[in-house]
Amino acid sequence: MTGFVIAALLLAVLAALFLAWPLLRRRPQAPAAPLVAALAVLALILASAVLYRLIGNRGWTDIAAASQGSGSIPELARHLEREPQDQAGWLSLGEAYSEIGQYALALRAYERANRLSGGSNAAALAGMGESLLLSGNGARADQASEYIERALQLDGNVPKALFYGAIIAYRQGHLDVARARFEAMLAQSPPDNVRAALQKEIDDIDARQRSGATPSSVASQPSPGPPSAVRPPDAATAIHVHVTLAPSLAGQVPANASLFVFVRSPDGGPPLAARRSDASLPQDVDLSAADSMIAGRSVSPGQSVSVIARISASGSPITHSGDLYGQIDYVAGKSGPRALQIDKLSP
Repeated sequence: MTGFVIAALLLAVLAALFLAWPLLRRRPQAPAAPLVAALAVLALILASAVLYRLIGNRGWTDIAAASQGSGSIPELARHLEREPQDQAGWLSLGEAYSEIGQYALALRAYERANRLSGGSNAAALAGMGESLLLSGNGARADQASEYIERALQLDGNVPKALFYGAIIAYRQGHLDVARARFEAMLAQSPPDNVRAALQKEIDDIDARQRSGATPSSVASQPSPGPPSAVRPPDAATAIHVHVTLAPSLAGQVPANASLFVFVRSPDGGPPLAARRSDASLPQDVDLSAADSMIAGRSVSPGQSVSVIARISASGSPITHSGDLYGQIDYVAGKSGPRALQIDKLSP
C-alpha cells in the first residue's frame, strides 16, 4: 500500500512538472512565471490526492462499506493488515462479519484463524460451521456438521458449537446427544429467556422419549412451539402476524412440515427472535424480545425488522432449497397485526 502511494505521488509530480514546464521557460515575448508554475504543481498534486480519496480507494474501503454499522470491522481489518498472524483478531473479525450477515466473509476470517491454529481452534471451527449453516448453502451442510463436531471434540463447552451441534443431532434423531448438549448449555448459566428456551427443548425431548417416538419421526416432526398464551409477547416489542399460504403453493406443503417464523435485523446477523410450530395454515403467530435465543441479541422497541415465515420439510431452522417462504417489513411494538403470505420458493 505504501509503495503504491509513493509511486502515485511520483507520477503526479512528473505530470505536474510536464504541465509547468511551459510556464518556467523564458520566452522572448514574456518572462518566466515561477509563481504560476508552483501553483499549478500544487493544485495538480492536491487534486490527485482528493480524487484518489474519492474514487481511487474503493478496493481498500470495501471492508468499511461491508460493516454497515459495525464500527469494529474497519479497525480490525487495519489491525490484521499490520498483524496478519493475530489469530484472535481473525476470530473477532469473523464474529463481526457474522453479526451483519456477511457469512461468506465471516467464513474466510474463521478459516484464516483455523489455519493459524493448525486446525486446533474450537472457536474457529464452530464459526466455520455456523457460517456455512447460516449462509443457506445446503450442499455444504455435511461439511458444516463436520466442523461443529470437530469443535466439540476439541472443547465440549463452546456455546456456539453446543447450540448448532444440538440442532444437528436433534434433526438426525440422536435425542440423547441433543439433550446432553442442551444440558451443557444450561450449565453455563445463560440469561433467563435463553434458559427457558433450552429447558423447553429438553422437556420436549423427554416427552418424545417417553412416548417412544422413533428417531426418524423425530427428525421429520419437530415439536411445535408453545402457544402465545404460555409465553406472552412483550408489548413494547410485540410482532403479530397472520400467516397464510398462497393458493398457487397449496399443493406443495410436505406432510409433517414445520413452520418457522423469524425476526431479522436489516443489518443481518442471526435472528432476533424465532418461533416454531406445525405448518397448519392459516395461523396467528406472536413474537417479541421474549423469543430471543441469543443472549444480548433481541428485538428493540420500535425497531424496523423483517419477519420471515418459512415452511421447512426437513424440520431444520436452516434454509434449504425448495422451502416455501414469505417476508414482510414490520416495526416492533407499533405495526399491529399484519398479514404475512408465504408465496415464494427458496432457490
